[in-house]
Amino acid sequence: MRIYHLISFFIIFLSTACSKYTIDNESGEEIDVSIQFQKNTGGETFETEYPIRIFCTDVSGKSVKDLIFNQGDEITFPLAKGEYGINVFVGLDENNYTLKDKPDGKQMVTMKNSSMAEKALRAAHTSLEIDRQTDINMIPAYVVASAEVELSNIPADVKSVRIDISPVSSGYNTCGGYSEDTQSGVIVCYEKSGKWVSDKRYFFPVENRKTTISVSIDKGDETDNYSYTFIDGMKAGQPYKFTGGYSDGLNMDGDFQISGWNMEKEIVLDFEDETLVGEDEGDIPSYDIETFIVEAIPSADVIWGPFYVWKVEEQSANEALVTIISPDQWFQKFEEGEALKILNAYDVEGITGWRTFTRAEAEEFHKEYSNYLEELNPFLQENGLDVFYTSNDRRYLCENGEYAFNIFGSTNIRKAGTTVKYYLRPIKTIRLKAQK
Repeated sequence: MRIYHLISFFIIFLSTACSKYTIDNESGEEIDVSIQFQKNTGGETFETEYPIRIFCTDVSGKSVKDLIFNQGDEITFPLAKGEYGINVFVGLDENNYTLKDKPDGKQMVTMKNSSMAEKALRAAHTSLEIDRQTDINMIPAYVVASAEVELSNIPADVKSVRIDISPVSSGYNTCGGYSEDTQSGVIVCYEKSGKWVSDKRYFFPVENRKTTISVSIDKGDETDNYSYTFIDGMKAGQPYKFTGGYSDGLNMDGDFQISGWNMEKEIVLDFEDETLVGEDEGDIPSYDIETFIVEAIPSADVIWGPFYVWKVEEQSANEALVTIISPDQWFQKFEEGEALKILNAYDVEGITGWRTFTRAEAEEFHKEYSNYLEELNPFLQENGLDVFYTSNDRRYLCENGEYAFNIFGSTNIRKAGTTVKYYLRPIKTIRLKAQK
């Protein structure tokens, strides 16, 4: 059974800064442009990594000059008068990165091997009018995230360990911004001193989109798979280090130690063999619980993103089981299995794996809300969510669509048919872990 650990983790827009001053120069058509790099707006310089590659683009974003500077070179070059984008890449070496021509005539930086690089990459961008000798101060920022792995207590029969990160961006445009095309990034681990580890690998993260980290442990005759999902994606300029140990299953702690990138974060992730919810063996359905890492755990009876938070069951100071209700519902006749097909295809904000109410949840929801909908429904409507209906002929599916219940009068759960219209309202229970 796959266990999903999701997190909520978050991708940021690249922010760069620059300043310039100009000196009158009327000596000719081509004008000298000089670039210096700073660590911050306070003027501190940083130790520059080479090579430095500069793409000068025209107003359409197409490259008109491609320059490479190595250690010891003065970063000065001539440009004809005009308006340019100045795009600087620090650490863009050919062993890790390559250039790709796009159909629109612009260029994109891509990873050379398996969507991963062995070296970090920084970039800075500015646009300006060149009409005289110009000196530019730029502050390059990281356009990659990094990940490394260290797993201990792995069984001796394990043949290989591999980490997949999906999606990662397929490239970063030379004039700024990530490619909309995505792919998977792969980190292959190796055995060292009784542990399975990886070297640090760099990748282009995807902004504001669910990112799944999958761990595959190959035992030869079988493969154990585990995964987390960062609900808001992974962040540029953020190193991620996954550490943990293996007993009956993989228990993984994510130790995110910052090394000159962003502010320090520490996120704890746990892998278990399975997380299955059910009242007892006869309770249908039982369901998996995905785990999201979030900045803060919401309270009950609030709107969280597009969802209504029904229940919050605290597990610890930084962890809770949270049941959310979808913003949408369907009212129609359902052929056998049709409700489950709708649920399987339902996707809101990248969240999938929806289900119906269980019998126990139907009874609980009726008890809690049958006399409260006059307050709940206006709140849902104000926030763009579908409301609940209470009349006797408006019933909601539960138990995988095999039964239906009413939110009116006494609790009445009975077998659902295929000739009567029912409401289908998706719900989902997730585990939320707050970042420390």
